[in-house]
Amino acid sequence: MSASQNSPSRRNVLRATVAVLCCPALAARATPSQVDQITDLSATAATGMFRFEPDFIRLDVGSEIAFLNSRGDHTVHTIPELWPDGEPRVAIAHKKEAVVHFPQAGLYGFRCRRHGQYGMVMLAAVGDLQDTAAARSAIEKMRAKGRERKALAALLDRVDNRG
Repeated sequence: MSASQNSPSRRNVLRATVAVLCCPALAARATPSQVDQITDLSATAATGMFRFEPDFIRLDVGSEIAFLNSRGDHTVHTIPELWPDGEPRVAIAHKKEAVVHFPQAGLYGFRCRRHGQYGMVMLAAVGDLQDTAAARSAIEKMRAKGRERKALAALLDRVDNRG
């Protein structure tokens, strides 16, 4: 075997490959899912102009999301009514990338503080969620604009439909 075939980078690739094959949970945690914050100037209405992409994601307990582009007017904030008890709240602003860890099962709701009124919200369903009735009730009671409540209700439909 030549020295180039046994290089440190080749060994690291081999170790990472073995880790992915032997322990998918560790591999999933090693690479966070990415959620971008979009301003689509070609959109015909504000409701489509400002959005998280993707706006709904299913995760295993222990996974992470890397939120990208929390710059300018885009932010990532916890929706308290859609957040597991005891979990630290999220407030991200002025960061190119910020990683959020999800240590327990539950429904995690996020909004852009500035553009939430236009429906810029997202949900992360962590673990196996069985019932969204409490979340639907919480949305109806929220102090939020109609577009934000409507966008959250549509995301909950995706949770229920396993989308």
